[in-house]
Amino acid sequence: MTRDRRPFPFLEAFPPRPNEQPEPFSDMSSAYTFIRPYLDANGAWCAFDWRSADPLARSANEIASTCASTGVHMLTSAFPLLLPVGPEALADETLCATFSPKQAVFLLPEQALSLSDTVQRSTDLRARGYRIGVQLESPELLRTVPFTAFDHLGCTGSTVRQEFTGSDLRYAARIGFRRIATDVRSHDMHDWLHGNGFDWFDGRFLAAPDPRLGRSPDLTRLKLLHLLDIVRHDGDTREIEAIFREEPKLAYNLLRLVNSAAVGARTQITSFTHAITILGRRQLQRWLQLLVYANHLAEGQGPNPLMQLAAARGRQMELLCIALDPKPEILDLCDSAYMTGLFSLLEVLINLPMQDIVKELPLQDEVLEALATPGQGGQLSRLLAALCAGEAGRYQEADERFAELGISPEKLTKAQATAFLWASHIDRISLD
Repeated sequence: MTRDRRPFPFLEAFPPRPNEQPEPFSDMSSAYTFIRPYLDANGAWCAFDWRSADPLARSANEIASTCASTGVHMLTSAFPLLLPVGPEALADETLCATFSPKQAVFLLPEQALSLSDTVQRSTDLRARGYRIGVQLESPELLRTVPFTAFDHLGCTGSTVRQEFTGSDLRYAARIGFRRIATDVRSHDMHDWLHGNGFDWFDGRFLAAPDPRLGRSPDLTRLKLLHLLDIVRHDGDTREIEAIFREEPKLAYNLLRLVNSAAVGARTQITSFTHAITILGRRQLQRWLQLLVYANHLAEGQGPNPLMQLAAARGRQMELLCIALDPKPEILDLCDSAYMTGLFSLLEVLINLPMQDIVKELPLQDEVLEALATPGQGGQLSRLLAALCAGEAGRYQEADERFAELGISPEKLTKAQATAFLWASHIDRISLD
């Protein structure tokens, strides 16, 4: 896939705020499914995990129906799905009719290694170009995995660290398996797996505190939040301009943005006020919301996965809030839902307790409540808690929460697929 080299292509990717109920559709599945990004060795999104509380119980027809009716197929046009399947589903030609070889990695449980028919089926699919993996939790089975049938090796991070030897890891590398680390819940675990040659990483560790950041809060990002508040409340342009004058890096990025092809300015910028006028207050607000998450250590060399995850959360909240039953009576509901999801990772980013952060955010009470006490307040709070539970792999909890909110499995999957595809367009943005 050709990489877009425009400075800020994500600005064109902002879809309009949904203002109507999504079209109804019929899906054979009654199970909630959850999408989660995987990262490559460079920290960029490379694939998406798509599973449910009991993923191996899904039939090929159920997977195909859900994929077709919810937009998951659009996501697979950009990223492959890491798809846990059982032997029966793999044997069904429906899977191959649904996914091209580049659109999915079919991940079988290790028990499949003892099923000769399944191993032969995997071998046949590999010969057709399909990617087949095995989720291995028993190190003693590693050398029994036939490389003619499997080219991907999935292992939980804790199992690898505790039970796999250096010899095991070297063997997996020598055979040429793409090594996929599942259930990676901490930055320390990610760093260890990365140092030991794994290729793809479960991205749930992004939502965990990073002890490498130390204990000092990020004051630059707090200033950005202050600026965002001024813009959101239609503050005087001169007050906004004064902050840009005080922050050279911020000013530089503003001028890059306005002069970029994404905005399409045709005139020379003469002042900060001029730049702000060309950009527009709403566009400026959305840019600042994302800039809060910009990785100043990345030096603009690649996307920031935490920013993308936060944006995806926000977009999911925005899409799902109109499906809440009953729909909450909140001013600018979709915008409030978007900000709830987007800012829900500020605790990780700024390195301050969320209770302290919300004091700096003069937002609606419902948004502040959701950020400070997810799951313990109104519907935005409960929706955020449901999304977080799904991300963390607490599938039973997530199922119950979404059902209580009146959100169907179909609407959830469609919102996830739409949001993650949208967030993937957020490219390079930096404070440097």
